[in-house]
Amino acid sequence: MDNNIILNFKKTIKHLIDIPDEKIEYFVSLSVQNIYKKGDYFSTVENPSENLGFITKGLVRVFVIDQEGNEATLNFRAENNFTSAHGGIILNNLQPVYIQALEDSEIYTIPRDEFVELWKKDSVWKDMLQIITEYDSLQLREREINSLLYDAKTRYFKFMKDFEVFAERIKIRYISSYLGISAETLSRIRSAQI
Repeated sequence: MDNNIILNFKKTIKHLIDIPDEKIEYFVSLSVQNIYKKGDYFSTVENPSENLGFITKGLVRVFVIDQEGNEATLNFRAENNFTSAHGGIILNNLQPVYIQALEDSEIYTIPRDEFVELWKKDSVWKDMLQIITEYDSLQLREREINSLLYDAKTRYFKFMKDFEVFAERIKIRYISSYLGISAETLSRIRSAQI
């Protein structure tokens, strides 16, 4: 595995929780590289992934599809972020979500069973996962609150600030889905900004 990838793993994990380098290196050694082409799925409702993924290259979208076939984007994840179809990997609770690569992506994965064995030996890994899960929950809560409190324009500007590192890499239709507005409304907001 490339040294930069190991360094990014370490940096991301240490940002969440203080874990000694040798433990992180062992964690990384358990991971397997997976390549996803743009449009490929990391996880689907029909074929959910039980893996914990770490994105080293690319961008993914987490979304759901309602009974009428409408998509609603819940979140985006880019390089140096974890992704998973588990709402609570600790409870083995798979969520009915889709995780799709929006561009060619590289995701290192660790099977849930191996991760569970790891945290049984050392609870620091369970603590790390709890922090990741709490972070995801807080992001979803913030999105929900924003949709209740703010108009579309304010939500868009907030989105651009929150996702500024990779917002320009996301298609308008996915941003509008995330914001809960039509693509036409988003285009008008963007046009007025110029």
